[in-house]
Amino acid sequence: MNIAFFCDAYKPTHSGVAVSVATTAEELRRRGHRVVIFAPRYTDYEDVDEDVVRFPAGHWFRATDFPVAWPLLPRLHAKAIIRFRQGEFDVVHSHSPFIIGALGAHLARREGVPLVYTFHTLYHHYLHYAPLPYGFARSYTLRKVRRHCCKCDHVIAPSEPIEKIVHRLCSTVPTSVLPTGIDIERFAAGNREVVRSRYEIAENEIVLLYVGRLGTEKNLVFLLNALAPLLRGDFGTLNPKIGRIRLMLVGGGPAMDSLKELSRELHINSSMIFTDFIAPGSIADYYAAGDIFTFASRTETQGVSIAEALAAGLPCVVVGAMGAAQAITNGQEGFIVPPRETPFREAVARLIEDEALRTCMTAKARHSSLGLSRQHRVSQLLEIYQQLQGTKRPAVAAFH
Repeated sequence: MNIAFFCDAYKPTHSGVAVSVATTAEELRRRGHRVVIFAPRYTDYEDVDEDVVRFPAGHWFRATDFPVAWPLLPRLHAKAIIRFRQGEFDVVHSHSPFIIGALGAHLARREGVPLVYTFHTLYHHYLHYAPLPYGFARSYTLRKVRRHCCKCDHVIAPSEPIEKIVHRLCSTVPTSVLPTGIDIERFAAGNREVVRSRYEIAENEIVLLYVGRLGTEKNLVFLLNALAPLLRGDFGTLNPKIGRIRLMLVGGGPAMDSLKELSRELHINSSMIFTDFIAPGSIADYYAAGDIFTFASRTETQGVSIAEALAAGLPCVVVGAMGAAQAITNGQEGFIVPPRETPFREAVARLIEDEALRTCMTAKARHSSLGLSRQHRVSQLLEIYQQLQGTKRPAVAAFH
């Protein structure tokens, strides 16, 4: 099949959407399908992949570490539009309802190509980055997402809570629940000693791990406040044979400086490790260096990093909200807790103290990750594509 991906986030950024797009495209290509990716241009980054079409972009949202494509002006995007028309695509897969994703929807309808959309992001939780009044931005965003969903032939929701949101936005569009698949073998094969030696982490020290973007929406202030007593060593009930407790935040983002300042205020800075952005090829080693995965975000549509942690065999403690709560079974691969500091801290402390429980949950995490493979997920995605092949929608000649 010839498949067009339209996305507003892609390499070299390390966001969940970018990782999902890259992982899915790689597996589709491995099976012999052609995937052309339409994405924003990044300064000082050159693609080695000929099937990536870049759009002019700039940093015009405040406090963001990624560029956003310029609005849809024909003269700016003429080359990309020509490339699409030459592609003879069987399916258009939009990964965003905005700018580039919206262009993909427009071209799909105009050319009569089936249109699929993956609802990756709860955009109304990210409006603090938009240089617009909150009320206006929220109204515009929800209206835009609703219209985009209703244009599609099929909408993919990464989790059941997101599928319910899609149905509220557009009750007539067909949907499927299909989380992003991951490379299980890669995340199961990380080298624990590489990272632990780099940061001088002793064998008896426990590393609490977070992997992801450092942004306000990830609820990291809650995470630091909840774990601070453990990191300071004043929790009082931990096994004395256990060494220092460390918290490693793997990733970068606009909240890094404020989180470092908070760690100083909480007197936990000596127990914190901030890695900044890590190359995707090395990320498995960071999962391997951890002992417990901690995740407090309440805005996740699925939580790709939780799936990666499971493949690495890490017991997880997650706040029970949205897609993150769907990623594990409470008491099996970890604990799902309410969004309050005390129960979150107590769940982590229980795992720290009970090595046998950690070992048991490690085995269950690895086993449950087997159903999360990218091979399995892409097979399901191809079934959706194949069902849509040959379907037509009335052509439209203008953007909406």
